[in-house]
Amino acid sequence: MKQTNEPVDTVERPLTVRPALSRAAVQFVEKYPNELTGIVADALEAAAIEESRVAFKEVAMPEGLRRLIVPRHADSTEGRVSNISEAAELLEVTRATVYAWIKSKRLLAWRATRRGVLIPTEQIIRPGELISGIAQVLAVIGEPEAAWDFLNEESAFLDPKKSARPIDALREGKVDEVVAAAHSFLEAFS
Repeated sequence: MKQTNEPVDTVERPLTVRPALSRAAVQFVEKYPNELTGIVADALEAAAIEESRVAFKEVAMPEGLRRLIVPRHADSTEGRVSNISEAAELLEVTRATVYAWIKSKRLLAWRATRRGVLIPTEQIIRPGELISGIAQVLAVIGEPEAAWDFLNEESAFLDPKKSARPIDALREGKVDEVVAAAHSFLEAFS
């Protein structure tokens, strides 16, 4: 056996796992190689902020990323949106079930550019249970994002002494009242 004086590498190297990039991402990398460091740094900072759930006012977030972040409140689902996987986890159902519920209009969702499908979590009561009446509202206001805007904002078409927001009225079981308010809302803004 022949001996050499070359150093032997005995340091274990961690296994590098890289996610596959889409064709569009590869093209972006090829077109803007010098911007990658800043983009990755901004994305990592945004992910760290989201993970730690630090108040946004305390962190200097790049303005370009601020619009992409949806604050999550540990004690509330109000104003929060989930993607398909997160909704499936909250509902304790499969992703296929979430897609089926969206298709049947039992679950309100819409596709957002770059963020995929957005699902307002306020419509999820508990695992396997959703607020009733979403399908009836979507029958009146066919665009899911507009329907959510209607459900989530205080409505002049509801009795303010009972429920300020239509989503709260649905939670209280007042489906007919919310559907009537949806018709009035649609007529007022058409």
